[in-house]
Amino acid sequence: MQRFITVIPLQIAGQLRRYCYQAVGNTRLAMEEETSFPILTAINGYASQEEPFEVIAVTADTEDCRRNLEALRTELDALCLRRGLRCAGVREVPAPSGEEVANHVALFQRLIDCVEDNDELFACITFGTKPLSMAVRMAVQYAYRVKRNVSIPCIVYGSITRSGSDASGWTASVYDETALIRLDEIVRMLAERGVEHPRETIDRILEL
Repeated sequence: MQRFITVIPLQIAGQLRRYCYQAVGNTRLAMEEETSFPILTAINGYASQEEPFEVIAVTADTEDCRRNLEALRTELDALCLRRGLRCAGVREVPAPSGEEVANHVALFQRLIDCVEDNDELFACITFGTKPLSMAVRMAVQYAYRVKRNVSIPCIVYGSITRSGSDASGWTASVYDETALIRLDEIVRMLAERGVEHPRETIDRILEL
């Protein structure tokens, strides 16, 4: 199954704006409609009409986060209606209640439990604290390594360019960051194999 992992933002009421995200590095992320959630650009570009997909939402137990989760559900429903997509559901995974390592390890384990063999994993690392985003990325990589036939087609990151104090002039971009995941895998394998000149090998691979 295709599984799309995202962190629900904590913005207060009125602060979670919608943008038309411009795709950078991957044309499949291009989406004409405005959205508050960059993960929807991945769903729009990759979800299949033939098979259902699941959204995994890392959600904090706050009023703002619950409201933003409902906004995600609303935008997701509209996208599925436009594209003829079938969402199998939005699975909520509790976000860490603090920045202690143990809390992020618990999140890592909960996300791993959501993944099955033969899954396609997508993730958005836009929202959440830096340790939380790291836990999401690590969970995706670990699932890729230990589950059978798991792939990582796309990791996205949404960025807002705030030029001036007037939000009407702000622009948004969505970046395909999957190559960083693949680079990490390459570095790990080179280290395990004791490659004498890893930088040269990495340069050759990146040129392909």
